[in-house]
Amino acid sequence: MCYNSNMKNYSSKKGFTLAEVLIVLGIVGIVSALTIPTLVTNYQKKQTVVQLKKVYADLNNAVRFSEVDNGPMSTWEFPQVGSYSFEIIEPFIRKYYLPYFKSAKLMQQSELSDYVILPAASNPSRNSGIITNFMLLNNGVIFSFFANVPANYIWCLADINGVQKPNKVGRDIFVFDVYKNIDPAKKGNPFRVKFCGYSAEDEYTLINGSSRYACNKENTDSYKNFLCGKLIEVSGWTIPENYPW
Repeated sequence: MCYNSNMKNYSSKKGFTLAEVLIVLGIVGIVSALTIPTLVTNYQKKQTVVQLKKVYADLNNAVRFSEVDNGPMSTWEFPQVGSYSFEIIEPFIRKYYLPYFKSAKLMQQSELSDYVILPAASNPSRNSGIITNFMLLNNGVIFSFFANVPANYIWCLADINGVQKPNKVGRDIFVFDVYKNIDPAKKGNPFRVKFCGYSAEDEYTLINGSSRYACNKENTDSYKNFLCGKLIEVSGWTIPENYPW
């Protein structure tokens, strides 16, 4: 009888014990718990920047087309009564903005259920937040226009994912200034639409400045994070560290 020295005694081979399997699964679970949230957050930040850039471009392109029909923005008929009233600002939006966004429509607060663009603290006279003027685009983006001074600029708030949460300034809501005035620093070049905080060009000022609009986690003002869009722009279209995400 020949003996094959290469034969193995498979019956003596042992598999993983239950304890070993559980240890491996535990390690995998810990690693996943540590890495997956970071990956998700990084993805959300990148998507936010992509959407914000598109909204910024679309808004400025609409203004350029509007200027072809209505003349330079410096000649536009800005509302001359300071108010959050839909009736006062609505004609301005309807003439200068609405026709230049395909299939866009104007909406009032009552048509958007409990959607609130800013917290009530921004306007204590209204318990549900600022009752403002909404323009809903066909891609779901919501623009909100309001002015609390008679004059030459209007705030435009862009909710880049519409009624979806979190509906927070600096996360999915970003603030633009729509100016009638001429920019004195640019020798007569008219503004079209700029991020709120156009004069604050460095990250330190935008994050750590004393402005009530500063983009930082410690800011508790009702207008906090209005400068976040500008911060993303001057940071090379990235969301920097210490951003109030």
